[in-house]
Amino acid sequence: KNQSALSSSIERLSSGLRINSAKDDAAGQAIANRFTSNIKGLTQAARNANDGISVAQTTEGALSEINNNLQRIRELTVQASTGTNSDSDLDSIQDEIKSRLDEIDRVSGQTQFNGVNVLAKDGSMKIQVGANDGETITIDLKKIDSDTLGLNGFNVNGKGTITNKAATVSDLTSAGAKLNTTTGLYDLKTENTLLTTDAAFDKLGNGDKVTVGGVDYTYNAKSGDFTTTKSTAGTGVDAAAQATDSAKKRDALAATLHADVGKSVNGSYTTKDGTVSFETDSAGNITIGGSQAYVDDAGNLTTNNAGSAAKADMKALLKAASEGSDGASLTFNGTEYTIAKATPATTSPVAPLIPGGITYQATVSKDVVLSETKAAAATSSITFNSGVLSKTIGFTAGESSDAAKSYVDDKGGITNVADYTVSYSVNKDNGSVTVAGYASATDTNKDYAPAIGTAVNVNSAGKITTETTSAGSATTNPLAALDDAISSIDKFRSSLGAIQNRLDSAVTNLNNTTTNLSEA
Repeated sequence: KNQSALSSSIERLSSGLRINSAKDDAAGQAIANRFTSNIKGLTQAARNANDGISVAQTTEGALSEINNNLQRIRELTVQASTGTNSDSDLDSIQDEIKSRLDEIDRVSGQTQFNGVNVLAKDGSMKIQVGANDGETITIDLKKIDSDTLGLNGFNVNGKGTITNKAATVSDLTSAGAKLNTTTGLYDLKTENTLLTTDAAFDKLGNGDKVTVGGVDYTYNAKSGDFTTTKSTAGTGVDAAAQATDSAKKRDALAATLHADVGKSVNGSYTTKDGTVSFETDSAGNITIGGSQAYVDDAGNLTTNNAGSAAKADMKALLKAASEGSDGASLTFNGTEYTIAKATPATTSPVAPLIPGGITYQATVSKDVVLSETKAAAATSSITFNSGVLSKTIGFTAGESSDAAKSYVDDKGGITNVADYTVSYSVNKDNGSVTVAGYASATDTNKDYAPAIGTAVNVNSAGKITTETTSAGSATTNPLAALDDAISSIDKFRSSLGAIQNRLDSAVTNLNNTTTNLSEA
């Protein structure tokens, strides 16, 4: 007995523990073991919480760099928004913006903590901060890149290309695709818009012709206006009416041939006797070499006022030329006016003369021709001779009315295809989308048919496409878009800051609890 007591005493002295086995204190041993479990669990939980703080700090550090890049992009965008930049300036600014966006995407894809990408996808990370089940704190993680920030394709110069991303079933349904329960495919129908006069005019190329009520207008792409041949030749039921109408049109034309106030315009007048150069003021008065000009009885322009010669102005000059028997031509402000000789109303020697018509090329604005086309749609047509399109399109009520209806596709091209449907299959294992079928009643040449099996993408506007890139376009309200992106970063950083404070508090509490349990 004494030997047993001595052994117990030596064991306690050597270990420093009152209870070394259950026989020393059965109840006390059970309590001590629970304390030991709690102490070890809480110690590990404190380490877990510190790891959680490190995760949050790592994520916030990456967000800080993303924010720095966004601030620089915003600064560049403000610089690009002023009108003093040249095209090359905007290109340089856009190049740096693209580099900054690429860096944001790189940070997003490569920022890790212990092999876990913290910014590559939406998700959460549970941190065990207690010794028992359910004692966790969740860190919410978000995917942060140029796409989720709403900056995919961000552009200040309207140039360049945007990389499209791989489409998902969600992208298909968002674009309007419907699941075909029979085939298991997603069918997306595209309906082209019926061509209107406005859309057709937007497609005009140099040399294209618009015909309105029998009058042809030829488009000049450089000036953006039309040219047309006009004439003052009169019309009417008899010779008298024709003569009156011709004189009226001639005088109306003469009223338009003058210089601006305070200026003069040079011109030339040619008859069978030769060519005379002259100047015209804002009132239409004509001088030759600074001297007053006159129109003689033969319709010649001269400085000699002998006889019944009339003081020359545009009205008198055109009247004399159109009522003469030889005809003439007039060049004024770059436009040539061909004046036909007068013709007798009848074969009688004393029959009155019908003034000769004046033919010339007139410039008419695009807006005027468009308005005339809409007003007389039933007798209007457009003949496209430029680019890849070569056809004549007639209109009614402002819409295409040729036998094969014309439409505008989603790229702005003119086509005879009314609609088409593309079917897509979705891989059940990885969610990838590919083209599986095509159908169209009007696309007999399958101009819009993508190749079966082609990978499917979605552009920044949400349009389904097989193209890997899209043409860049200037971002609408770019500063507002950047402010939204910066705001989302601030919100995420705030949540991470709050989590860090919470975990720091948890560590302090865990350490206190561990200390107290150890001393029990």
